[in-house]
Parts: sequence; structure tokens; C-alpha cells
Amino acid sequence: MAHVPRRRKRWRIAPAGRIRLVGISFLAILGIVLWNLVTIQGVDQQQAAAKALEGRLVTVTLPAHRGSIQAADGTLLADNAARFRLVVDQQNVAEYTDDEGGLLGAWGASQELAGVLDTEPGLLNPKLDGDRRWNVVATGLTSEVRDEIEELAIPGLTFEEYAIRSYPSGGVGGNLVGFVGSDGQPLAGLEHSYDEILAGEDGKQQYERGLLGERIPLGDSSHTPAVDGTGIRLTVDPTIQHYTQEAAAQAVKEHEAEWASVVMMDVETGKILAASEAPSVDPNAPGSVDAEDRGSRIFTAGFEPGSTAKMITVAGLLEEDRHTPADEFVVPDEWTAPNDEEFRDSSSHPDQKLTLAGILAQSSNTGTILAGNELSSDQRYDYLSRFGFGESSDIGFPGETGGVLHPADEWDGRTKYTVMFGQGMTANAVQTTAAFAAIANGGVLPDSQLVDGTVDPSGRFTPAEVGKGTRVVSAETSTQVLDMLEHVVVSGTAGNAAVPGYRVGGKTGTAQAPAAEGGGYDGYTSSFVGVAPVDDPRIAVSVTLQRPREGYYGGQSAAPVFSDVTGFALRHLRVPLSTGEPSDTPMEWK
Repeated sequence: MAHVPRRRKRWRIAPAGRIRLVGISFLAILGIVLWNLVTIQGVDQQQAAAKALEGRLVTVTLPAHRGSIQAADGTLLADNAARFRLVVDQQNVAEYTDDEGGLLGAWGASQELAGVLDTEPGLLNPKLDGDRRWNVVATGLTSEVRDEIEELAIPGLTFEEYAIRSYPSGGVGGNLVGFVGSDGQPLAGLEHSYDEILAGEDGKQQYERGLLGERIPLGDSSHTPAVDGTGIRLTVDPTIQHYTQEAAAQAVKEHEAEWASVVMMDVETGKILAASEAPSVDPNAPGSVDAEDRGSRIFTAGFEPGSTAKMITVAGLLEEDRHTPADEFVVPDEWTAPNDEEFRDSSSHPDQKLTLAGILAQSSNTGTILAGNELSSDQRYDYLSRFGFGESSDIGFPGETGGVLHPADEWDGRTKYTVMFGQGMTANAVQTTAAFAAIANGGVLPDSQLVDGTVDPSGRFTPAEVGKGTRVVSAETSTQVLDMLEHVVVSGTAGNAAVPGYRVGGKTGTAQAPAAEGGGYDGYTSSFVGVAPVDDPRIAVSVTLQRPREGYYGGQSAAPVFSDVTGFALRHLRVPLSTGEPSDTPMEWK
């Protein structure tokens, strides 16, 4: 019997059901398509709007004003000046037309601007022609030039304000103030060391602009204000500073010296009233002088103080009760130490009968050694250290040297003697000035001070903390040494330091200058350091000349400068004329 295959049962959808299914599928697909269209369109619109807004937003830096640097009386030594950067939207300037609607474009704008900017249209046109939305046309414009350009009403031109550093007093205190570079970064002086205080923090402003580059008043905007820097006020008297700078420059010229410096200090407070040097620098044009003349040698140049340091040896002898000013010595012009080291005075002379005061007045090297042998090497080091040698001040001037004062156990057989008259060690001009200020201040070494305080953006002054100083010798010792220093001027090597109407005291110094290369010595460092008036001390003054070719003794070259600047300062400060007479301390004995 043959097999008959079974027929499969077919499911059939009624016509009405088929229509319904097709309709549902169509609606589902349509919904998906519509959802994607809405989503894509919404996202695209948001992205397009964001991109359009980004194209309309302009961010402008709001420059912070750098803090000023002022002299003691508020005279501005460093300040800020507003300048403007001319910027163009090249697409907008292309639409520039004349009054009748004639198209002028970038070339027409170049012709209009050339006269104001003092240049040629052909040089301006490449900066104006193109499709860039932001391009710098000119920088360093003053407000007067900006106003002239705005009157031209050229579309697409805008200005960005920024500040440049200016130095209204020119070269007065220029080596102290320092300067900033073209990018505003501090490069030297107090501008550099106080940058953290002086520098402000720039702000920023963001706004929406229209098609022609104009600001949309109600558009998106944000504003972060700038924070201006804090200024500093120096202790420097600008009148004295200017006068002493001129005196230093004249000394360099007259004595054919490499450089000269004058430091003047208030003996009680340690405030530096003047720190002048020549050659000097005008911070407005630092490139006009050699690089080595742009800093301050007053702080950075170490030199052997020479005979000015004899004052410290004498102070140590008096303080330790080893001698009195009237003690008697027979002083040869040459002396040989037990270790066979030989020493001599600056000129040959027969044996002299000098007191300790006379040894200082005549600046005798051999006499200083004979008397100073009463101090041990450790004591010699101790007194030099007490008076501030071998350690830099708290002023913090860039590159400041503390000088060189090796410990006593490192001294060789010659140095242990030469330190008694200021050789075999180095110091800077502020250190030597402060040492004499200590004698004038009753034996208290004042803390040297160059910055008197800070000035906030509103003009409020906050004084700096001032140290109380350090006692280095007794008041009795300082009085005796001060008396001896007056005799150096009255009857010793420093007659040229005398100041009419005032009693002054001080010490000359003439030391060999270390050679710049190859070791050894090359020329001399000539100096005079003194105080005035002796009867009521107000100021200590140091004058230093490096390698003078005409008159290298301190009494010849430095002492006259001291007389000049000290007399001027005393009159300027209205210090009363001196009274009384020098003591009758003997210089010689029979």
C-alpha cells in the first residue's frame, strides 16, 4: 500500500490582522526615525549654538598693576604706565567703507592708520588683510594714539590694555631698584628680590561680540578682577641719593677708577639713606650700559677693607682691657714675626713713639700688629665676626656677598696678622659702613635696612619689622674708639675728610685689590669710612674707589668725597653744627 505524505497545516492571517500588523510596524519604525531626528537635531542645534557662541566670545586679560617702588619720601622710583595693543578682526575690516558707501577695505584702513602710527600703508596692509578674526597690528600705544585711532571709526579694530614698567626718577637709585625685561619679568635689583610682593595676579574678562566685533551688551560675559601687587618703600632719601651718585661719578672720572660707591646709614636705625655707585644704570634703558654695571657692587662686590678694619682691632683691645688709648709703643717701619713673616708700613720712617691712638691716627701696620698681638687669633676672629664681617645682611639683595672671613684655625702664618689691618678677608660696602655705625651707636651694631615697609594698592603704608641691633662692644669702648677716630681726621691721615662746622671721625683704607684673573693683586682699593657728627652721631658714611689710577691712597681719593657728601647730607638733614672740641688724647710720647 503506497505511503501518502501528510499535508502540513498552514496558519493564515486574516486580512484585517495583516493590516493591523503592518500598521504597528510602520508606526514603530516611524517613531524610531522621528526620535532619532529629534535627538540628532537637538544635539546638533546645541552643538551648533555652543560653537557659534564660542566664536562670538572674546577673552581679554585684565593686567594687574605691579607694585610701585618708592623712595623714603614717596618719590616714585618704579611705577606702571598704561599701554595699548591694537588688534584687528580682518574679516570685519574688509567691510570698511567711506561715507558714501564705497568699499575701502583693508587697504583703505591701512592708509588711514599709517599717519597715526607713523608708518607706511604697505607695511600695515599685510596685518589688516586676510580672514583672521584676531591679529596684532601694533603694540606700545599711548592713550593719545588710541584716541586718535578710535576717531577714525574703522570697523574690526579693538584695543587691549596692558601695563609696562616705568622708572620716573631715571637713574636715581637705578642699581638698587633694578629693572624688568620686555616680558615684564624681573631681571635685577629689588624688582627681582621682592617680585613675590610686587607682582600682582592678572584677571580676565570674557564677553560676546557681534558680527562687526562690537560688544553685545546683554550677551554672555564673565569677569575675574585683577589683584594688584603691593609696593615697597625704601629707606633711601632721593635727594641724598642723587647727590652722592653725582659725587661717585665725579670721583671715578677724577681718579680714573674702575668704580666708586658711597653708602650712608643712619647709625641708630641702620636705615640706608643712600647707596650710590658709578657707573650706574637707568632702569629705563639697562641695555645702554655693560652687564656688570647693571647690578649693585655695593652689595655684590667683596673687597679687602684694609686699614679701616684697624678700628675693630683697637676696639677689641680696649674691650678686653689689653690697652688704653694712651698706651705707649715704639713703632718701627718694618717688623718680622716669630714665623719670619715680614710686615712694613706704607712708607719708610725711623722708629716712632706712638700711643695706641697715634697708631690708629697714623694708620701704622706694624704698630697695629704690635698692639694687636695681645689678642689671640680666636679673639681677632670673634671681633671681626661681631662687627658683621663674614655674614651677609638680612637685606637679601640679589647676589649679595657676605664677604670672606675664614675661621681662625684656617688662617695661615701671614693671615693671622694681616686680618688686624683688614687684609686676608673681604667685605662689602654695607658691612664696612655698619661696623662704623656700631661705634657711633654706643657699641650696638644696627640691623642694616633698605626697605622701610610696604604700600598696599590703596596707598596704606605698613612699616617693616626693625631689629634692635646687637651689642658688639660696651658704650665705654665705643666712646673711646670714636674719640680716637676723630683724631685720625684732626691730626692723622684723613685731614681731607674734615667737614666745616662739624666734628667728624673715621679711618682711611688702602688695600691691595685682588686680580680678576691669575691670582695675586692688581691695583688698590681706596676707602674712607667715618661718622658724623662725633659729638652727637647721626650718620655713618663709607666711600670706596676700586683701582684708582690717580691718587690711590684712601686719604687722597676717598676722604675728599666723604667730606663733600657728608657735609651735604648733614645740611640737608638739618643737623645742628657741632659744639665742643676734640679730646686731648696724646698721639705721641717722649
